[in-house]
Amino acid sequence: MNMKMFRKTLPVLGVVLSGFLAIACTESKTTSSIPDSTENVVTTDVTTPSQDPTIPPPTGEPFVIGVVNTEGSPAADFPDFTNAFRAAANYINAELGGFAGRPVELEICISAGSPESSQACAQDLAAKKVDLAMIGLDIFVDYGTFSAAGIPVIGAVPILPSDYTADAIYITAGNLVVQGSTANAITNPKYLGLKKVAIIANDSPATLSALATLEPALAFAGATAVVIKGGETETDAGYRLLMQQAAATNPEAIVSMYGQSGCVALMRARVELQVEVPAFTNTACLADTVINAVGDAAQGWYFAGSQGGVESADTDLMRQYVATVINKAPEDVDVFGFTTLGWIQTLSIWKVAKNIGPTVTGSAIT
Repeated sequence: MNMKMFRKTLPVLGVVLSGFLAIACTESKTTSSIPDSTENVVTTDVTTPSQDPTIPPPTGEPFVIGVVNTEGSPAADFPDFTNAFRAAANYINAELGGFAGRPVELEICISAGSPESSQACAQDLAAKKVDLAMIGLDIFVDYGTFSAAGIPVIGAVPILPSDYTADAIYITAGNLVVQGSTANAITNPKYLGLKKVAIIANDSPATLSALATLEPALAFAGATAVVIKGGETETDAGYRLLMQQAAATNPEAIVSMYGQSGCVALMRARVELQVEVPAFTNTACLADTVINAVGDAAQGWYFAGSQGGVESADTDLMRQYVATVINKAPEDVDVFGFTTLGWIQTLSIWKVAKNIGPTVTGSAIT
């Protein structure tokens, strides 16, 4: 692998540098032996910077960050990233003096989860001559266009194999750590110690990439896995059938690769079908919209991936700024899922810019 993250990392604020992974279960602690975070993981104690009244407001030529994020697709809709980027930029300009004294501006382009839309976003941002490209969750990042335009790329979650070999920086290790740690949590005798797994998945590029890591990790631990394939999206009845087919293999654990609407339908289906084995999914299913919809049906599910939600003064500050972006009360801001990760990603870039000074460029940051 030659992904820059393994050679050079941003000083990430309050995030696990080697993967930003946690596995949490909705059952009580007395019924779960899964740790709150994986072992042997490097963390940093740096907190969100506080306002210094001596810092003057930013002036001069703006530092322009081009944002690409996927929203609006039935199978991929991650507005939390965009909201967090906007909120963090507002905070940086209002309280931290911008990027080394320069105001930070965002040029946001929304991808629809297709190669064509990702390419269109890259071309649009290249035409606008942004200083840096910041990726929320974009499955088909057009690295070629960014590279040709001399625009460095900093992303949050690598998904496809091309993300790991691209000339880019990612602040997490994505599937490499998430799927490996999921397999470890399922199979390791210290945790669940299970050896027969059913995986509910589809043929999307992101899922195939995840399977390419999860299946070998399970096999290495001596577990067998059966993959139950569905469409990229399904009806409620379709998701119920997938859960039924998975349960029919008599697994000791079930892993769902679905997000978005699939989270709700599969959690409900597990209860309706009286499936009692533990189930694993990603932290996109830990969002308030999902948990509020399913209620107690979330019990028995483990969530692997990026995790926010730990309440602190930093969380309160993030809530305040995100609330103004999404027009909600601070207490109604969902800090699970990708909100916290997007906030941390932007402030990590700010920290590097601050150390460089007013002459900061995108290339200097990376």
